[in-house]
Parts: sequence; C-alpha cells; structure tokens
Amino acid sequence: MPLIEQYRQEIKESVEKIIQKVGTLTEEEIRWKPSADEWSIMEILCHVEEVIGYWVRELVRVIQAGGGEWGRGLNDEARLAAVRQADARYVNEVIHGIREAAELADKQLAALNDEQLALEAPHRNPKFGVKPMTFLIEHFLTEHLAGHLKQIERNMKKYESQSID
Repeated sequence: MPLIEQYRQEIKESVEKIIQKVGTLTEEEIRWKPSADEWSIMEILCHVEEVIGYWVRELVRVIQAGGGEWGRGLNDEARLAAVRQADARYVNEVIHGIREAAELADKQLAALNDEQLALEAPHRNPKFGVKPMTFLIEHFLTEHLAGHLKQIERNMKKYESQSID
C-alpha cells in the first residue's frame, strides 16, 4: 500500500474515533475545562477542525512550490483564534466542520504520491530542521490527531472523577 494511502486511512480513522467519542458526551462534558491551563473538549474540537485544514494546505503549498520553509508556532493567530472561539460555537457545527475539513484533506491528499512526500524542506522552527513531507503528515496530522483523541479521553476521565467526588 502506498504511504499516502496509509496516511489517508489513519487520518480518516482518527477523525471518526474523535467524532464517535464526542458523540457519547453531553454538552456539559464537552464544554467542561479540567483546569485553567487545559483545553475543554470543545476547544480541542475547534483546534482539530482548524489544524486539519492548515497542515494539509501547508503540505500542498510546499509540494507545489518544490520546497521552501513551512510550519508555524504555537502562537499562530489562526490556531489561537480557533480555540478562543470555542465558547461561541455549537458542538454540531464544529463536528460538521471537522468532517468537512477531513473530506477536503482526503481529496487533497489523494492527489499526492509517495515521491512528492519525499520532498525535504526546512521547518520555520529550527528545532525541527529540514524534514521530508512525510514528517509533516506523521507529526502534525496522524500523531497530532491521535494525541488529541487521548487528550479527549483524559478529559472524560477527569470529568468523571470530579463528578464522583
């Protein structure tokens, strides 16, 4: 199986797992913040919706340009804005947005091949250095989505434990 197909499948599966997991929760559970420093599940969902589109657009941009600097920092305005807007959004709207972002990402990834993913380019953050586009997909999409699923599960456990106390 080509690597791009594996990535497409991993992204689809992660998105579906996130949506299924959240589908079992109440609005209160989704909006509850474990602490001032932690994201609510709603904030995680808003971030997931934004991050899928961002990283796929970034991947396609770098591949089409044949290289060039890529990436962003934790203080990127679009990243921060997505999380800030969580309280003003409806859960079903964000879930719909995640599905749309994942579908568009899948179409864009379907147009790529493994040879294109071998392209190496420098990340804006020097700690990452020069990386192949496979790193972008693995680190910022597949691993990132799996990490957010675990974050949702941790929030669920914290919510359950604080409800018992």
